[in-house]
This record gives sequence, C-alpha cells and structure tokens, in this order.
Amino acid sequence: MGLLEVNDLRRTFGGIVALDGVTLDVERGETNVIIGPNGAGKTTLFNCITGYHMPDSGTVVFDGENITRKRDYEVARMGVRRTFQEVDVFDELTVAENISLGAFQTEPRELMDLLDLMDIRHKRGESLTLFERKRVALSLAADGQLLLLDEVFSGLNPAEKPAMIEYLNTLAREKTLMLIEHDIETAFDLADRVIVLSQGSVLGQGTPEAIKNDDRIQQEYLGEMAL
Repeated sequence: MGLLEVNDLRRTFGGIVALDGVTLDVERGETNVIIGPNGAGKTTLFNCITGYHMPDSGTVVFDGENITRKRDYEVARMGVRRTFQEVDVFDELTVAENISLGAFQTEPRELMDLLDLMDIRHKRGESLTLFERKRVALSLAADGQLLLLDEVFSGLNPAEKPAMIEYLNTLAREKTLMLIEHDIETAFDLADRVIVLSQGSVLGQGTPEAIKNDDRIQQEYLGEMAL
C-alpha cells in the first residue's frame, strides 16, 4: 500500500470537468512530479487531496486512512501539507512567528534550520523577498510527511534555482514529495516518478525515462522537446 492512494477522483466546476477519473498512488519516500498543460487539473488535484475542494466522487487514502471528506485543517494535522502558487505569509509577523503559528509536529527552530531561515528569523513578512517567502512556505510544509508543492520555482531568478533544488533534495531525504512543475527539464531531474495530466485525466505515469520514451506522451504533450 502506498503512502497516498487516489482512486477515480472526479471534480467539476459548473459543468467544466477539472478531474476526470484520476487514479494514482505515491510510495513513501518518493518524489513525484506532476506535469501537464495549463488547465490539466494539476492544482485541482492538490486541492482535492488536501481538503480545499471536495471531489464529486472517488477516494483519497493517506497512510491507510480515508481522508476524502476531511477538511483542510484536518488533513494538514494528519501530515499532508502543501504550498500554493501564490505564497502567503503574515506580513506583520516575523519569519519565526509565521513558522511557530503553522508548525504542528516539528519544532519551529528545526524547520528554520532546514531551510536556512535562522539568519532572517526576525525579519517581518512584508519585507521578505519572493525566494525567502517560498522558503518560509516550504518550511511550514516540511512539518508534514507528504508535501504537495505547487510551482516552487515560479518567479525565481536563475541564481536562486540551484539553491531551491538543493532545498528540495534535502527535504526528499526525509519526506515524500509531490510537485507541480512546468519546467520539464527540472521536473525530470527531480522526479523518481513523473505523472502526466491532460484534460483532467492521467495521460501516463512512470519513471522519467519511461515517460521520455512514451510515444503517446511525446505526441500529445512533450512534442519535439529535447529531453
């Protein structure tokens, strides 16, 4: 049994099908990277796993427990944590205060050490750079067992990207990761397994090498990209 099992997950919004029978499983300790075009259902999948949206049908099982109808705060306390495309921190609070508020299972200092935040622990949220804000969000997600990370590289400059990769590799030594990523080269470098979504369905899943060699995925999504 995988750490996370998603079975036949469906979600519509006013007649628009966002998820159409998504089935996948995530093994403990893996890094899974989800790729796919805009509108493929990637963020909706994260929302349904973490309780921000309730699916119309299907099930989500985490560590052997059905969490399909649990609320977001319940799912978070169970150890499924996430980041968002838009990084929110409390602007009026310091880094240390932000992390203390969100940490359920881990000492705040340990989370700050993990993402090199101790030197800026007294800095207020309103004065943080985007890279710093993303590290605060990652440290809060690191309080869980399964981390769902939505476009962590978005908006970072080329000098910040290698550092973010190193942070993710550090997290991957102890945590199970699921990432949504649009940078195909980065996705394949990070992933133990790649999940390709298209039009709300799983187009394919497997090792990076298997996905690269899948003719159907090449034709429908990856095209002639050099991988």
